[in-house]
Amino acid sequence: MSDMDLFKIRDLANEGIKVELATPDGKSTDHWLKVRSIWSDDFQAARAEVLRLSVEDGKKAAGLKGKEAENARKEGATRRQAALIASLISDWSFKDKPCTDANKLQFMLDAPQIRARVEQIADADQLFFAKRSPASSPGASRKSRSSGTRKAATAQPKNT
Repeated sequence: MSDMDLFKIRDLANEGIKVELATPDGKSTDHWLKVRSIWSDDFQAARAEVLRLSVEDGKKAAGLKGKEAENARKEGATRRQAALIASLISDWSFKDKPCTDANKLQFMLDAPQIRARVEQIADADQLFFAKRSPASSPGASRKSRSSGTRKAATAQPKNT
């Protein structure tokens, strides 16, 4: 391995990690998402697209006035953020819905607590790039959380 290999993360960022999902009240489920790192190719491309769309939405909202303009800006910002976070999901366990861009976007809009957790996980470099043994699980387990941790943090990372 060359010295430069110590810094290569692209493959691991694109591969992602399996994240178990719990209901909003903290109950375990059999559902999961596969979440990529913020350094993944798909996220980087989505970020560039969101920046482009932000400029376009700003121009559209400029033609509106008052509450209508404010609502258009808020709705556009929410959809752009949800689309960006949706780009971090590469697969999921939902059998009734294929893991398409449209379905991922709708899920991120409908489940903002999951959107926040996906963003948190994707930004945690150590979950993707720390040396992991097959028997270990990155991050804190559900049982090791302090009682002050939000219950809405519904997804827990799991090795695949």
